[in-house]
Amino acid sequence: MTESGPITHPYFHVGVLVNDLEAAQEELAAALGLEWGEPLARELGGWSLRAVYAKQGPPYLELIEGPAGSPWEAVDGPRLDHIGYWTDRLDIESERERLADAGLPLEYDGTVAGALFAYHRGRHSGLRVELLANSGRDAFHERWGLEDRRAP
Repeated sequence: MTESGPITHPYFHVGVLVNDLEAAQEELAAALGLEWGEPLARELGGWSLRAVYAKQGPPYLELIEGPAGSPWEAVDGPRLDHIGYWTDRLDIESERERLADAGLPLEYDGTVAGALFAYHRGRHSGLRVELLANSGRDAFHERWGLEDRRAP
């Protein structure tokens, strides 16, 4: 993202909420030929969830199985949840403010694998935009076993 303007490169992943991680992996492997990394369990905001990334990408496909009441629950069925972007900004706060000012208020933020992230939800589209701080990019790719193909 540029220091003062909109996103200038493609998103690097798409997140889909599912009720059964293994069933979703099998379905998409059979239908689309996707290969999956190892599912990982993680704690975020007091919730336990599991996630996995397809090895093809970018953009990468992320499947998330989250518990009821969490920001990652799929109680109404599987659905597209978010698109993820790396932010080059050293101060992720300024990017959060920019998105909020553009009509995507902050919904949830935290730290995952040592990297800051934030979810902003569009009021009209319902789509969440996930920001991840570039400072955690290398660790993120290593953790998920993904190739880091940086956007131009």
